[in-house]
Amino acid sequence: MTVIFRTVAVFFLTPLVALTSTLYAATTMPQNEKQDVSKVTLGKYLFNDNRLSKTGNRSCALCHAPDLGWTNRFAKVPDINNSPTTLNTPSLLNSVQLTTFMQRQPNLTTLTDTIKLPLFSLHPPEMGMTDALLLTRLQQANTLYQPLFEASFGDGEITTTRVISALSRYVATITDTNTAYHAFIEGDKRALNSQQQQGFALFRSQQLGCSQCHAGPLLNQPIATNNVYYNTGLYGIKNKQGEYGYPQHETGLRQFTQQKIDDGKFRIPSLINVNNTGPWGHDGSFHRLEAVLDSYAAGGRIINVGPNNGDGRKHLSKDPRLQGFRLTPAEKQALLAFFGSLSTRDMSKDPAHQTPFCQIIPLKTKQDPSNCITAFPLQQ
Repeated sequence: MTVIFRTVAVFFLTPLVALTSTLYAATTMPQNEKQDVSKVTLGKYLFNDNRLSKTGNRSCALCHAPDLGWTNRFAKVPDINNSPTTLNTPSLLNSVQLTTFMQRQPNLTTLTDTIKLPLFSLHPPEMGMTDALLLTRLQQANTLYQPLFEASFGDGEITTTRVISALSRYVATITDTNTAYHAFIEGDKRALNSQQQQGFALFRSQQLGCSQCHAGPLLNQPIATNNVYYNTGLYGIKNKQGEYGYPQHETGLRQFTQQKIDDGKFRIPSLINVNNTGPWGHDGSFHRLEAVLDSYAAGGRIINVGPNNGDGRKHLSKDPRLQGFRLTPAEKQALLAFFGSLSTRDMSKDPAHQTPFCQIIPLKTKQDPSNCITAFPLQQ
């Protein structure tokens, strides 16, 4: 992986010469390595290209931005028609290391299959594409894409299978576990300051029990079980039968198993880079990490107003280990400081992850790369 990152960085000095530089730099590599590096390059172009959305109003990078922790700042991302969806967007960071990719869809267990969902989904239409439209768009940009496909696959044929393969290969390069926390557990006892070490001790303590579900290299694995879906008591809306449930429009794992016991269960998220991936919660309903801690400390979230008014502590599917706890202000700050030790570098500064395309709508807060390629226009 390191070799790929370093090699890709060499040829992304400027986007317009990227392909030429790639082919030139790869001439001394074995053929399989040349094609793998070229496939990463192709995947990067596709990932940042608005052509991959039906209306041309977004690329994969809109929802998974490198400068926003490979997610975004929406609570719930609007679809291509600007209608709100029901879920917050998980970060793509280290997703290649996952075994289950979506928040509440257990059947998606490969990165390749998972990428197809947002690209071709019509309910909601996240990207709203069809095979025919995708291929037509890319073939119309033949001057740009044919050399990229030829370098990646040995010929210039553009197919949906190859598109998904290149996207998967690029997403697989979005990895980073070079954090102060990882340095600490690998033996560098100076990597965490005293407050962060106190927070780490609390995180692992029996009092809080965070590490019962947040263990492993990405802090997303439960101990002694393969189950990764849990109800953490975020909602407890009482119905006419006196049962406590999650909002009917988003019931989590239950939507796929049709089992009442799975109501409100969602995949355990990785905590790597957690400070930089807010808002938090499966539906983006937490706008501060402190609020997440408060919900766990209470043993579930209580909502007193609005359509989701209820008591998540009383949901029958809530994990029984969530019994609540008490934190002093100093302990809460120590725990938050520990979360800061999980932060990774800003990968948007890495040439390997900088978009080759100009912004479709220029923002004052962002600068286009030099010699950027004109973005695919909005479609009426």
